[in-house]
Amino acid sequence: MNAVFLAIAATLAANGFERSFDRALEEYKAGDYVAAAATYEQLIAEDIVHPAVFYNLGNAYYRAGRLGRAIANYERALQLEPRFENARRNLAQCVTETKRGLARAQPPDWQRSLLFWHYGVAPRTSKTLAVVCWFGLWAALAVRQWRKTPYAAYIAVAAGVLAIAFGGSVWAKAHPETLAVASEPTVPVYYGTDEQDTPHFELFDGDRVVVDRRHEGWARVVLADGKRGWTRSRNLAFVGPPYKVADVEESGQSPPAEESVW
Repeated sequence: MNAVFLAIAATLAANGFERSFDRALEEYKAGDYVAAAATYEQLIAEDIVHPAVFYNLGNAYYRAGRLGRAIANYERALQLEPRFENARRNLAQCVTETKRGLARAQPPDWQRSLLFWHYGVAPRTSKTLAVVCWFGLWAALAVRQWRKTPYAAYIAVAAGVLAIAFGGSVWAKAHPETLAVASEPTVPVYYGTDEQDTPHFELFDGDRVVVDRRHEGWARVVLADGKRGWTRSRNLAFVGPPYKVADVEESGQSPPAEESVW
């Protein structure tokens, strides 16, 4: 966790946003969770994309009673840093507080089978390893040309395979399924894009869904059990990327339990 803290400090210092981050922390400590959330959202609007920012934003929404938005931001933090245990623990707590505790929809079976190892690897780590293996491949090929040794050939093959594997991981992380979270107490889901129809089913605050289509303010959502339908996009908090800024507003829900903040 110290490494994550140092990384966010360096990121904020490089972009001149330390004061905004500190102000958000003070607002949170003072119990002004809506103001803290608004300040963190402003950091995101300024392209400060970091797991600690999303984690703290999730905490602020959690304390403000916005369960769906809290879940969306914990998911964002884990997307960027899969080993962020505080975010994982808070996410699990949030899910237990949803009305149904629905499981998150999973990637396709072929992707889970092929890239089973990459879900615990951060995007930046996949990129770094892909680049290192790519250069390792060409270095081994250069050595092979200069000196005919079987070891260079073995290293080139291994580096090439790893470069492809980590490159595939980079692509998968850059093109995830669109995950969204219901951000209203009740979200009607219809068979089509007509609010006059009888709802097909309902989502509740904090339910996670995959969005497979979007059309003129509507999103087609898919549950973990395969059930699908259309709902208004405004009823959902989209996880991203890209990371969209939400309008922050007060909620009448009571604040949940304590959790740690940076």
